[in-house]
Amino acid sequence: MQREETKQIEQFIATLADHMQIPCQVAVTTDEAGAVHVAIQASEEGRLLIGKNGQNLKALEHITRMMWLRKSPEHGTVVVDVNNYRSEQNERLVGSVHEAAVRVQQTRKSEALPPMTSYERRIVHTELAVYSDLTTESVGQDPHRRVVIKPL
Repeated sequence: MQREETKQIEQFIATLADHMQIPCQVAVTTDEAGAVHVAIQASEEGRLLIGKNGQNLKALEHITRMMWLRKSPEHGTVVVDVNNYRSEQNERLVGSVHEAAVRVQQTRKSEALPPMTSYERRIVHTELAVYSDLTTESVGQDPHRRVVIKPL
């Protein structure tokens, strides 16, 4: 990603936050897979960008992704994080997924996890790929799509 593209994302987020009267700092990076990561550090009002159960954050991420895809269709994945909320949620998700994996190993019975976004399901599949005696499968239709952990 070029510096100009980074500036466009930073400006978009900063302008949106400014309209909401939320002072913040925005940092945009890309990973080796080409995914765009937007880290927003905001004051206490940053909770308004997150919303209840992260719903505003998901909406902000969706809007940013749609804006980005119009300008740069080759980059599809955009991840937005406010005050490390998403990172902390991911850590909790990973912990609960490993606990579920241990339960499945002990009971040898499949376990369905709660409905998740595609981003969360990808994290689950990636985390559980290290278990040679388990397999994972996504089932259902959005927004009720979930991962099922199965013993082999």
